[in-house]
Amino acid sequence: MNLDPQEMKLRKLDQVWIRLRSVEAVSGTGDKTMRQQLALSFALIVAACGDGRLMVDQETVELENGSAYVCVPGQTFGTVDLSEDGELIAFYFDAYADSNSVGEEAGGKEDGQLDALLPYHGKLRVHTPGKLAVMAESACRAWQHGEPMGHFRSQIDLQEMLYYLYRNSRTKPYHAGEALEAAKRYIDQHYNEPVTIEQLARVAELSPKYFAEMYKKKYGKSPIEYVTEKRMQRAKQLMATASAKLREIAHQTGYADEFYFSRKFKQEIGVSPSVYMRSRRRKLAAYSPSVLGFLTPLGFMPYAAAMHPKWTEYYYREFRSDIPLHISAYRYNEDWRENLERLRQAPIDLILAVDSISEEEQRALEQMAPVQILAASQTEWRELLMQVAEEINESWQANQWLRAYEFRLEQVKERLPQSLRQETLVIVRMKEDRLFLHCNRGMAGLLFDDLGLAPGYVCDTPCYNCPITLEELGRIDPGYLLMMIRQDSETLEAWGRLQVNPSWQAIRAVQRRRVKLLSSDPWLEYSAHAHLRMLDQFTELFPEENP
Repeated sequence: MNLDPQEMKLRKLDQVWIRLRSVEAVSGTGDKTMRQQLALSFALIVAACGDGRLMVDQETVELENGSAYVCVPGQTFGTVDLSEDGELIAFYFDAYADSNSVGEEAGGKEDGQLDALLPYHGKLRVHTPGKLAVMAESACRAWQHGEPMGHFRSQIDLQEMLYYLYRNSRTKPYHAGEALEAAKRYIDQHYNEPVTIEQLARVAELSPKYFAEMYKKKYGKSPIEYVTEKRMQRAKQLMATASAKLREIAHQTGYADEFYFSRKFKQEIGVSPSVYMRSRRRKLAAYSPSVLGFLTPLGFMPYAAAMHPKWTEYYYREFRSDIPLHISAYRYNEDWRENLERLRQAPIDLILAVDSISEEEQRALEQMAPVQILAASQTEWRELLMQVAEEINESWQANQWLRAYEFRLEQVKERLPQSLRQETLVIVRMKEDRLFLHCNRGMAGLLFDDLGLAPGYVCDTPCYNCPITLEELGRIDPGYLLMMIRQDSETLEAWGRLQVNPSWQAIRAVQRRRVKLLSSDPWLEYSAHAHLRMLDQFTELFPEENP
């Protein structure tokens, strides 16, 4: 039978000798602290009472009542803070290998072998933490008596604590980020049950206060806000089905009382469950391809939508099976007459379109159902999202989505490469063998407004599509080039020739390998969801700075 390395070390503990050197205790009410120090021996640090935080090397470690941390020689550690009722007890000890086995005293080993004698180091927690705390306090009292028999008793207590830890440890230590992810997964799986901060903190093995602080810092919302968000999202999914009953929805989303659920739903969503259910059962048509980019952030699937495996590749791939009626998005709107005919035969309650459609199309659509035209050529995408949300009673979801987007945007801005902050950037679109300096509303809004990058070309308007030669591009001398290559055989052949052209190779951004490729989807779409995908693709273009 193959054993993992830790199990093999457990089986060899009988070959290890332990000698306690000293004991140190610090409390939240005392003046004494555990200063940052270099461990010259092993150290077992037990949270005997309350909560405390250690700085081990360069990482913060949270210790809750009854948890422990094993430091190895060569590490640095010290207390960051203690709760008022907190008490940490540190047991400093040497570990020796039996003379008949491989190894020697820990202090004589190379740095890479410092943990070789003990099965685990780092944070440890047991199923019954109270017992470990009692053992630590007893060992500390015996040592502090200062009598030889007391020290002898403490030697025995230390070995019993290590035995208890290694025998009953229920989890190996992990990074704080993983701890928060574990708590988030717990919410995803148990949001329909009673969930408290204390429960989640136990899952993450952090103190409730520290857990709540770190969770909000990482995800931009509190744990309970996320629980409520999951419950509301699930409730809305259930309400979209004709057979859903309010009592069943309440019970399936973690609310025992349907009346409390109704009040909570209206407080969060802005409308009562009955009003929301009526609105969700309306059959919407997303006539323009970009309309899906405003509906999907709201969790709303239309009855009909313009789709195509090339021109709306993302939506076609992700949502085609969720949308009953597909109208054509070939070349975005070339088949509009056929689309009108298909919609005439469908039970549509509301049609959403952008203001790029013709007057003839709009008149024909208005004869079928009410039409809402989105002024996408003039209105900023965030405002457009809120307009759509208000129409379908999804203002709450829109605000949640925008909040998450802004949080993600700030994360990306904080991690922008310094070189990108200091250099200029231009976007070049290639069609056949022609080059165009290009910038549309989405690019200008994300790259130059939201992310604050410096454009290498300044025009009278923020949006432009100007022909340019290689020589002119070289004179602009951008620090970074974002290339959008049309995906047809003629353009791809021209792109291959361009890359071996000496004038192209002389451009500074090309020489420094600062040329990045953009896909037309999502960079040619102006919508809320397209902006999120553009932001995600931007981080992929610079993986060294990706959060």
